[in-house]
Amino acid sequence: MPDKTCSQRRWPTPEILQKAQFVKDAGPIRFVDTEAAARYLALEAHTLECYRSLGGGPIFYKFGKWVRYAIDDLDAWAASCRRVTSSAPAPRSRAIDQHSSKAI
Repeated sequence: MPDKTCSQRRWPTPEILQKAQFVKDAGPIRFVDTEAAARYLALEAHTLECYRSLGGGPIFYKFGKWVRYAIDDLDAWAASCRRVTSSAPAPRSRAIDQHSSKAI
């Protein structure tokens, strides 16, 4: 039987699994990926991707190349989107002067 190539090797390897310490309960889920965050907010994942580029969306974390959202941040952002009427303006964020560290 030929050796498996790198792309066909099983990860994690049996050696790593032997060293791993498994826990029965890791606690509540604190971070979710873009797909799960989108489902949680009843949005499309692409919408959150656009918000990340353009601003205005929920706060997110970058762990290396991976984007994650904290559930508490999703709840806070959803609460900030709450309106009494459809004509109610969105709360304004304070503008920052480009030449100063003070808010205008």
